Amino acid sequence: MPIDAVKHSFHIRRKKNDIVFQNIARLWDLGRSAPDYQSILDGLHPWNAPITLRFENVLPWLQGCIGLLFFLPLWIAPENIWSQLCLLAGLLIIGWAYLSYEQQQPIDEVIEHLENLSIGHKYQLSFNRQPQHIGVPLNTLHFIAQLKQLFPVFNQGSLSNDITRFASTVWTDENGQLHQVMVFQYHYASEIRMRDKDGNETKVKEVHKDLWGVFIFDVETQGLAITSSNKKFYYPYSYPWNSSDIQINQRLKFYGSDEMNTAKLLTPGFVLRIADFFQQREGDLLFHPHNKMLCYIGSQDLFQISSRAKSIHDISELRGHLRTFKLIALENLQRDLLLFLK
Repeated sequence: MPIDAVKHSFHIRRKKNDIVFQNIARLWDLGRSAPDYQSILDGLHPWNAPITLRFENVLPWLQGCIGLLFFLPLWIAPENIWSQLCLLAGLLIIGWAYLSYEQQQPIDEVIEHLENLSIGHKYQLSFNRQPQHIGVPLNTLHFIAQLKQLFPVFNQGSLSNDITRFASTVWTDENGQLHQVMVFQYHYASEIRMRDKDGNETKVKEVHKDLWGVFIFDVETQGLAITSSNKKFYYPYSYPWNSSDIQINQRLKFYGSDEMNTAKLLTPGFVLRIADFFQQREGDLLFHPHNKMLCYIGSQDLFQISSRAKSIHDISELRGHLRTFKLIALENLQRDLLLFLK
C-alpha cells in the first residue's frame, strides 16, 4: 500500500537522522573528555557504530515539491473553491516539509568545536589566555586595550577597532630559545560618507575588514617600523629612512623613533633580513620604542586551516580532516619570524 510505503520511508529517515544526532552527541562528549590532540584522533577510530554525519533530507524536499504542485490549480482557476483548498493544503505540506528538514548547523558546530580544540592542541595555542610572561593576569579587556595602545596600527577603523580573537603560545627556535607569542585577529569597521547635492554628509556604506598578526615579547630590537604598503607612520615612528638598495626602498618603507638609533640599527645585513621576511608577504612589522615587543600584522588569515571541512559526511572523513589539516600561514610566519630574530 502507498501509505505503508510512506510510513516506512518516514521510519527509515527518522532512524538515519537519530544516528546522526547520536554521533553529534558523542563528538561533543569526545571534545569535553579528550585531554590532547592524539586522544581526539583515537576517539574517532574505531567508532564502533554507524559513522554517518549527513542528515537524510530527501523526503522534506519531495514534500516541498509536492506542496508547490498544489499551487497549480489556483493558477488555473483562482476563483474555484477547490483551488483555494489546494493552496491551503500546499501551504500545510510545505510547512510540514520545513519543520521536518534537518539543518546542517548542529554538524557544523561540533566540527568547528573539534577543529578549534585540535588547533589548540596541535599548535599549543591557548585561546583567550594571556602570555605566560605576564606574572599576574590582567582583566582581558584592559590587557587588550593596553596592547592596542602600544602600536599605531590598531586605529584603522573610524567606527570600531577590536581584537576579536587571540591565543597565546610559545615558539622555540633552532637554538632552543623560547619566545612568548600572542596570535590575534584584528577587526575594524569604517564608515564611508559622501556629500549629497545639498552639501550634507550622508553615510554611503559601512566597511568591515579583518587583519591577523602576532605579538612577540622580550625582543631586543626597539624603535622601528617597516611596512610593505604605501603608508606613513607618525609618532613614535617619526623619522623615515631609506636603505642603499633602490629595489628594497621601492618595496618597503622604514621609519624609526630615533634617527641615530635607526641608522645604527639598519645595517645592510639587517635590511636584507627584513627584505627576506617580506619577500612572500605583505603587512607591517613594528618594534616598540621602549617595551621589548614586536608586532606583525597582515592580511593573511593565521587561523585558516588548509583542508575544507564542508565536505565532511562521516566520522572517517572528520578524522582524516583533523589529522591532516595545517595552519599554513601561521607555520610560515613562525618559521620566517624565528629566522629573522635569531
